[in-house]
Amino acid sequence: MNRTVHGRALRLDAILSNAAVSNPERAAVIFQGESLTYAEVNDRTRRLAAVLASLYVEKGDRVAFWAANRPEFLEVIFGVSQLGAIAVPLDHWWQHQDAFAALAQVRPKILILGAAQVAMLAAFGSELAAIGVAHILSLDEIPGTSHRSYAQALAQASPLSEPTAVSALDPALILFTSGSTGRSKGATHTHGGLCATAMIMAVELGLRESERTLHFLPLFSSCLEHVIPLTLVRATHVIMPQFDAAGVWRAIAKHRITHFDAVPTILRRMLDCAPALAPSSLRLITYASEPMPVPLITELLERLPDTEFVQFYGMIEQLCVTVQGASQHRTKPGTVGRPMLGAELRILGPDGEPAAASDVGEIYARTPTMFAGYWSDPDTTAQVMSDGWMKTGDVGYMDGDGFLVLSGRTKEVIKSGGVTVIPGEVEAALISHPLIREAAVVGIPDDFWGEAVHAFVVLNDGAMATETEVIAFCRGLLTGYKTPKLVHFVDDLPRTGIGKISRREIRDQFLRVRAAEAAA
Repeated sequence: MNRTVHGRALRLDAILSNAAVSNPERAAVIFQGESLTYAEVNDRTRRLAAVLASLYVEKGDRVAFWAANRPEFLEVIFGVSQLGAIAVPLDHWWQHQDAFAALAQVRPKILILGAAQVAMLAAFGSELAAIGVAHILSLDEIPGTSHRSYAQALAQASPLSEPTAVSALDPALILFTSGSTGRSKGATHTHGGLCATAMIMAVELGLRESERTLHFLPLFSSCLEHVIPLTLVRATHVIMPQFDAAGVWRAIAKHRITHFDAVPTILRRMLDCAPALAPSSLRLITYASEPMPVPLITELLERLPDTEFVQFYGMIEQLCVTVQGASQHRTKPGTVGRPMLGAELRILGPDGEPAAASDVGEIYARTPTMFAGYWSDPDTTAQVMSDGWMKTGDVGYMDGDGFLVLSGRTKEVIKSGGVTVIPGEVEAALISHPLIREAAVVGIPDDFWGEAVHAFVVLNDGAMATETEVIAFCRGLLTGYKTPKLVHFVDDLPRTGIGKISRREIRDQFLRVRAAEAAA
């Protein structure tokens, strides 16, 4: 056992090593029929740290992980930090262009890749070398490649004897998020901030040591705020490669799952195929990422009367801001709860002064879970941070009982099915169509997706195209969740006084027409 880690520092990897000391034989990870104990996972993380050290990874170096959900995710998150290096999980839905944009920002020394990601990067060896990638470890055995096998490397390594010394203020993790400009930014989180997140969320969500949690949301982002606190309480992580509604219910029954994390869109899909008798083991469902429709949570509470629901509101830059507990789902539907432990909120009006009670304004937050800034981007950091407060980009108000109600976002990003879609990226794909002159993309409220991606396009004079053709064209250029759900052909697009296309007016016009049609 790594003696220096256990009980000696507020550091990310100590969360796993402490769990291994406290309950070494408890199942830590279950994936596709294979199970590993906490002692075994901790051993593998120490072997990974030794492998990375042999590849000259040092304190402050970045190690990127790009693969779909799999147990090695935990090994990388906790193993990289043993060297004082920084883990960088990437969106496994990205295409190689998205990945390069992120990798160019953080310049990792090592890439750890799944088979699909190895294939996408096969032709770009020189470009990877140019941004500082020295080695690639392949998670899968792929004939014909020269990449080192992750599994073989760990099998041949001896566990790292002593971790590199770190402080609570040292960076441990970079999580990528998309802003309204369309450029993904790397939010840097420290050892201390991540440990604070784990402790606060474990308390606020009511996590237990006996937890058996099911992961089907992408581990690179949506479930990361649960991986660490659940490891803190020595939960068993049952990992699914991807979401499948019927498969989730089967996994809950098979593994006696007590908890899972979701987003409202997924909960709706699960409800549609829920068994008549809910599994008795399921005691807790947590969710975030998009507003919860009151009719949906009402139905969930009726269909799953013995299951508690806990909602939290946060963002990549500060992983937890508010929490709505189980009892408050019946008394405070439509809110996202009260400030979490240590969190402070303030609502500012357009003049920058505090908004009056129950008045809508922009939400600012200050929490112990705050990020340390965007990686190598102090200017962008300064745009959202001031005196320890972060400008969230969301608008809302505090009700008379101190519960936060979200009203919308100042940013023009779209949240569809719990994931972020940048309008400008979709518009660029649309405009590359030879028959499309102009395009605007907005999020329209949708009972299933939360927000559905709608495209409004102006064709070239005399051109003809169908919605099916345009969607198929976009599907060839964009990840599935970014592809428009509906395409509207219009003669012109509304503009602001300076001639800029007004997405807000497009959205408002569409909603007015839809409301009028519904009332007719």
